[in-house]
Amino acid sequence: MLQLRPYQQEALESIVSFADKGTVRQLVVLPTGAGKTVIFSHLPQFKQNSLPMLVLAHREELLHQAKDKISWSNPDISIEIEQGDNHAGYSDVVVASVPTLGRSQSTRIQKYPKDYFKSIVIDEAHHAAAPSYRRIIDYFSAEFILGVTATPQRSDSVRLTDVFQEIVYYKTIQDLIEDGYLSPLVGYRIKTDTDISGVETNDGDYVQSQLQDAIDNPSRNATIVAAYNDLVPNAKAIVFAAGIRHANNLALSFGQAQIATEVILGDTDSDARRDILARFANGQTRVLINVGVLTEGFDEPSVEAILLARPTRSTLLYTQIVGRGTRLYEGKPHCTILDFADTTKGRKPIGLPSLLGLPPDFDLQGQFLTDVAKKYKELEDYCLGEAVRVLAPQDIELAYKRINLFMPPPPNEFVQQYSRFVWAEVAENDYHLGVDNNNSLRIYIDTLGRWTVEHRLRNSEGLKATFLGHPEDMRDAFVRSDKWIMKRFDTKLIDSDAAWRSDGPTDAQKKLLKRIGVPVTSDMTKGTASQIITKYYESNPRPAWLDNKIKYSRSKW
Repeated sequence: MLQLRPYQQEALESIVSFADKGTVRQLVVLPTGAGKTVIFSHLPQFKQNSLPMLVLAHREELLHQAKDKISWSNPDISIEIEQGDNHAGYSDVVVASVPTLGRSQSTRIQKYPKDYFKSIVIDEAHHAAAPSYRRIIDYFSAEFILGVTATPQRSDSVRLTDVFQEIVYYKTIQDLIEDGYLSPLVGYRIKTDTDISGVETNDGDYVQSQLQDAIDNPSRNATIVAAYNDLVPNAKAIVFAAGIRHANNLALSFGQAQIATEVILGDTDSDARRDILARFANGQTRVLINVGVLTEGFDEPSVEAILLARPTRSTLLYTQIVGRGTRLYEGKPHCTILDFADTTKGRKPIGLPSLLGLPPDFDLQGQFLTDVAKKYKELEDYCLGEAVRVLAPQDIELAYKRINLFMPPPPNEFVQQYSRFVWAEVAENDYHLGVDNNNSLRIYIDTLGRWTVEHRLRNSEGLKATFLGHPEDMRDAFVRSDKWIMKRFDTKLIDSDAAWRSDGPTDAQKKLLKRIGVPVTSDMTKGTASQIITKYYESNPRPAWLDNKIKYSRSKW
């Protein structure tokens, strides 16, 4: 029997609790390496009437992983695989290939009565909205559906709310690293001389053929090899390439540096693939280059480094890639992620810091992701306008000392087409607006792919977040938020078109700034001066006479 970790026990109890309340289409979100298969393999023990059970997966490796873990957890029930030459009967558990059952021309699904399965489990459930999955889900009249995934976001516009009612249990990668169940992550951002501004995007990511043409060049490939040698020498590393040509050229570059390297591709036959993975597991091969093969269903805990030789705009893909290095392994203190930063005039690629809400250009410089993320969050809560400017760990400490601590963020040109206010883009699809000293709004995409608006109130008890709604799309989110703000607050200081943004400080402001030791710069505005003075005296006690003078001065502004 498999021993459950505390959070796995919690997840199963939450599944049962939500089911008892009538939530029968559930989603559990846990990072790669957290043991999602272990959780659903225990479902028959925790939830009554869950058998017969259909388990859906789309890769052969996932089918066999699921069968093995269900067998270990439930030695007395019958389990069969439905895929290719394997034809399952009327077993307690059928682990089925989605392409086998869900193809539009397949008739194999018809051997089962529509009411045969009491429950359906969907592994890698971010795929569940795809047509092949929906054909299976819609065919059966199962009483209960459970999806498990590390990445609930999809790259297209299809929402998982079409399949699932609720996320019933959720743990972040930061939670499980801090609790000691996943390997710590450190990261580096290595700049290249390659420009990818001309690479188009489709369904949320770069067009692969264009990307390969842009980044597969000798200079960049040499930079990747040099970074491996300098930052993670002799580490057991996985490299993600943009295409077959790119993978082979990278292999040549690593080979020229006398590094034991192999390539694994989608058309690598099963025997060769097994041999390659065995050599990588035992350390004969130090660097394993792949093109989209090792993103799901690959479980090698000894991976010490991951090289993102191909940039991506997809949070889903990036999360899957990083997840290849999060499993614990004896003698492995952490996993190192190398992001290669190309020049781009468009939207920036995802990087390791982005996973925990840091700016896309942030460079961890070899520090631990979770440690830096905590410090960044503290700065963000204290002064959002300064947080969006930091690009390295040392910048966080310097931010508290700079006068810019008191300055609002500049207007975001991308957002200005939707809103009149100075929203800061803190991370991918995550926007913040400081309304005044105590109130702020946040617009972001939640784990089910819904645009979400929160109001945040800071008082003596701390920070309280209140959910305001799920707008239809990004434009609707900003339009509704603008209306909500204008009904409740004075918006002069956050209006991107406010006159004070071009007017200089008043004489009264200059005197007060001089008194508190703040230099008046040539680009300082009336509004900025007002915020500096207000923020300064929030943290510094002042005599009554000065309070009266400030009130008098403000009346003149």
